[in-house]
Amino acid sequence: MVFFTGLPASGKSFLLRQQISISVSLGRRVHIMRWDTGLAAFQTEDILASYPDVSDGTHPLIRKAAGLWGRRALARWPAKHTDPTDMIVGEVPIIGNRFSEFIQTQPDLIEPALASEETKFIYPVPTKGLRANLEAIRRSTFANPKHPDEARDAPPSTMELAWRLTCAKAAELGLISEAESHSPYEEMIYVRFFEHLLRHRNAIRIGVDTIYSNAGSAHDLDANVLELSASPDEVRCVIAEVEAAFTVEEATRDVENWYRV
Repeated sequence: MVFFTGLPASGKSFLLRQQISISVSLGRRVHIMRWDTGLAAFQTEDILASYPDVSDGTHPLIRKAAGLWGRRALARWPAKHTDPTDMIVGEVPIIGNRFSEFIQTQPDLIEPALASEETKFIYPVPTKGLRANLEAIRRSTFANPKHPDEARDAPPSTMELAWRLTCAKAAELGLISEAESHSPYEEMIYVRFFEHLLRHRNAIRIGVDTIYSNAGSAHDLDANVLELSASPDEVRCVIAEVEAAFTVEEATRDVENWYRV
């Protein structure tokens, strides 16, 4: 399993696409798991009527349900896909409880695989100048999407919130000073925070200093990949399970602690 994680507008989707291309060219059968697609299955009219979006995005109960489904889907996957050419490539934002369950140590069947050397969590770290360019590109593609999946990218407001959360939580954990918590994008802050988040996983940092202007949309994936998403029955069952286990207030508090790993 190979998961790309990190800030919005850091290069995750582009690297995921390149990983898929390389893997398919080497004869691997690729299955993908992406937060945006996984979440979409939970954003039905009925569910959103009960749990509408909140100020920082998707309702906490939906985020928690999607994360629970995602971790369980990973646990089921190996039993169904025993061919050694099968692999999972995923996009796992983490920040704000977006598949953050994947980096939390839990006493379940998938934990040994998630913590193993065979599973990689890769986070791209753009330079300061490149980050500004990536943010500008994100604003442009979000306003005028050229690919259907670009419309599901984190909007500029979420992109900015993710950085504020990174700084605030890094300061809360003592990784940076309080004065640094109000900083604009800094590679050092980003790296320290993700080193903390991924300390229970096999993490790889990739420095990013180049934009490939002729690469097309980062969402143009190989047509032969298989995407994991929740069925309507799975969505209903997981939502009901989370509702039975948590009040909205309890789910909100749990989601707010996404960075405690």
